[in-house]
Amino acid sequence: MESNKQRLDRFVAWLVDNGAEMSRIIVRETEHGNGVYARDEIGEGTQYAQIPMRLVVNARVCREALRTDTQEVELTGRPLLCAFLIQQRFVTSESSFWHPYISILPHEFHTPLFFTSQELDLLRGTPMEHAVEDRRQLLRKEHAATLRGVSDVVIPRSELTFENYVWAAAVVSSRAFTESLVSGTAGSDGETSVLLPLLDMMNHRPLTRVSWITNDATIGFQAGAVIEAQSEVVNNYGAKSNEELLLGYGFCIPGNPLSCYHIKLNYSRDPQAADKQMILEQAHIASCDHYIRADGLPRDLLPMLRVMVMTETDVYYVKQAMARGEEPKLGQLGLRIELRARFLLAFLLRKKLDALPQIECVPSTENGRQAVLYRKEIESILRSTLSDLDKSESRLLACASKLFADDLHSLPRYVCDNGQQVETIDEQLNTSAEDRLVAESSDDQQSRSKKSRTVLPAQQFVDDVLVTEELFAHDADFLAAVEQVDIDEDVLLVLFILRIRMCSALPWHTAVQRLESFKHPMLVYDDPDTAEAYGEMMMEMGEVHDSLFPLLTEHFPDVFPPEHFTPELFLWAAGVTESFRLEVPARCVDAADGCDVEGLLLL
Repeated sequence: MESNKQRLDRFVAWLVDNGAEMSRIIVRETEHGNGVYARDEIGEGTQYAQIPMRLVVNARVCREALRTDTQEVELTGRPLLCAFLIQQRFVTSESSFWHPYISILPHEFHTPLFFTSQELDLLRGTPMEHAVEDRRQLLRKEHAATLRGVSDVVIPRSELTFENYVWAAAVVSSRAFTESLVSGTAGSDGETSVLLPLLDMMNHRPLTRVSWITNDATIGFQAGAVIEAQSEVVNNYGAKSNEELLLGYGFCIPGNPLSCYHIKLNYSRDPQAADKQMILEQAHIASCDHYIRADGLPRDLLPMLRVMVMTETDVYYVKQAMARGEEPKLGQLGLRIELRARFLLAFLLRKKLDALPQIECVPSTENGRQAVLYRKEIESILRSTLSDLDKSESRLLACASKLFADDLHSLPRYVCDNGQQVETIDEQLNTSAEDRLVAESSDDQQSRSKKSRTVLPAQQFVDDVLVTEELFAHDADFLAAVEQVDIDEDVLLVLFILRIRMCSALPWHTAVQRLESFKHPMLVYDDPDTAEAYGEMMMEMGEVHDSLFPLLTEHFPDVFPPEHFTPELFLWAAGVTESFRLEVPARCVDAADGCDVEGLLLL
């Protein structure tokens, strides 16, 4: 059997005989496979590897090899290159001009498509698990198209198997380059990849400075920095995460700064999906795919989450603003949206982290080691992102407590256009809200300072700011009255909002007063479409009101005076409770029952 060295020697001779320039480099076998090394020092700006255009495997070369006298090849893109590779390796073999190149291509790869079931288990719960299956399904479709597009005279069906196609696809994903490198323009009809013998042998090293030098006759590399004698000559495949590297090339880079966690958001089942998509498009957010790195969230992730957590009220008024020609201001929707967006993201990421099974046995294989490296970086990104989210949530909750204490608010203009409004949440976060919660200088505030140092920002937020049933205790008369009747929890909140409105002594009176001009979409009578859409809700709330009044007024006249509990005010308060809901996750507070805390955030 021919040795790898013999194949390499024949390949180098073939390159030189056909006009390649490689006098400054050596191709040799190493313990990790074949590699390229510098003979002597290669200076910055020096060209060190060149091949003539006749050695470029492009669509024209593939079509000529695969055509018959009676049939043209009806393939493009990767299937065309794969068919060529299968024909050259398994059919024409040594008789082909391309045999010296084909013979040095790896027969096995370390991409997940070649993993054993035990090795694939290491990827369970990671984005790679689904990416591998998606890639496999795509290749099956391509393989079926290749069977239809290539004559069995050119490639017998015994050779054009799916296993051979997966091998060829691995060659393409790990070694092919875009055609624009050669032609200067992108290919058409999907023919965008080419194979470049010799130039495809350089391994990847991030941040390596290398330039492509192309003319009508040759294509090659130029050093962007000095390459020391006898050192490996490497390439830079571009900005690639470990997920891309493992799926396409079969390796990961420890500590890769471009490593990321791929999350795909889906709001297709949201009843308002069409409207939210319109808002996202107007905000120039097109993709549901986001790539989270250890150094922070991608630009469009939080804006998209803000839209996803919008209530019907938010969507209605943002659409109204868009109809007036305004751009959606997704960063100015207030604390409620900011918190809901972060709570949702933390929920999704914790779910992803919990889905990662414990590694019980690591295969002593290269595939296993690469899978574990990828998995550990994924877990690290999830944990660091969740830690950052926890801090961000705490700062926002502390900010809410500060706004509440200072009679400020962060409500968007369509909710409230009066009172002291902060322009941006960031403006408040930069005022060290936590410091205010844990530092009181005067002696007469010492007890509060002590409490603030021991109470989590989320717990203080729930205790002081969020309007919940537990806060009925602040209004002893109201609590005594509602304990004697059987009323739905949501309706109790509606009644409590009206009590806050009439009782200036209650802590949330100012916050509720700000909402006097707020209208839930069901109360926008000049919009016939909206009135029709909410007609059933208005009828239902009207019936609820009529079932309570004047009965409650008759039994508790001091608690429910009729002038403060009219049908119109009841509908207004119902709109408030519908529009300003917030659920604080149990993980944020001392929830003994493990349940989220539901309430209203009116800031």
